[in-house]
Amino acid sequence: MAIDVAQALRTSKPRHLRTVPARETRPEFDRDYWLAHCEGYRVDGAGGRIGFVEEVRANPGDAESPLLAVRAGRLGRRVMIVPSESVQFIVPRARRIWLRSPVEIVSSEAA
Repeated sequence: MAIDVAQALRTSKPRHLRTVPARETRPEFDRDYWLAHCEGYRVDGAGGRIGFVEEVRANPGDAESPLLAVRAGRLGRRVMIVPSESVQFIVPRARRIWLRSPVEIVSSEAA
C-alpha cells in the first residue's frame, strides 16, 4: 500500500507550530578586559614558552594600553616588561597568551 504524502498532509490535523527563540549572539571578545585580567596566564612566542604573566601594570606613556610583567626564564629569575600591543592572541579558557614575533621588550628587571 503506497502512501500519498500530499494527501496525508492535506488530511492531517494542523499542528501547532512552536516558535523557536532567535539564536543568541555571542558578545564580542573584549580584548581590553582579558588583558587587564590575564595574571597567571602562560605566555608563548614563536619559539615556545616564554613565561607567565606576573602582573598587569599601568603604562605611564599610554593609559589605554597596559604593560605586562612576564616572569621569564627557566627558573623565572627575570621579569620582562612587554607592551600589550605585542599580544597577538589571548585564549582565556586555556589561560594562554601568544606574543607577536619578534617580541618587543620595553624593559627587564631582575626578580
